[in-house]
Amino acid sequence: MEQESDLGDLEQFLTFTIEKEFFGIRLLLVHEILKPVLITRIPNVDDYILGVINLRGEIIPIVDLKKRFHGTDSEIFPVSRIIVIMLDEKRIGVLVDEVKQVVKIQKDFISYTTDDLSLNYSKMVESVSRYEDHLILNLDLEQIVDFVSSVK
Repeated sequence: MEQESDLGDLEQFLTFTIEKEFFGIRLLLVHEILKPVLITRIPNVDDYILGVINLRGEIIPIVDLKKRFHGTDSEIFPVSRIIVIMLDEKRIGVLVDEVKQVVKIQKDFISYTTDDLSLNYSKMVESVSRYEDHLILNLDLEQIVDFVSSVK
């Protein structure tokens, strides 16, 4: 019985890395994880919008989070992945260096104060949490989806 109540105090995140930094996305918002595929470039968009992919007939915009956060282009490695997220019936993909694992984090270990983050992160990170020996920046997917939607 006690175990069930403990599960209610946990949040699940899919963790991944960009430039050796750990990030998280709420697991419920992850639609699927893809190996990188051909990305069609789109003219006249911000440089961290890589372009779009055709995913079973649906056009999905792809965001380069490394470019957005660090100003440098992502390189595609054998472990690179595109995480397709779905929020409010909108799907977008984010290119990441490597998907790590799904983690369960106690709600008490999630801080929604992001004032100390640099401007590069502050608008797109909703919370910070600690898991084992890693600090995880949990993305605010509403901000990312709104940003990409405004570019379309």
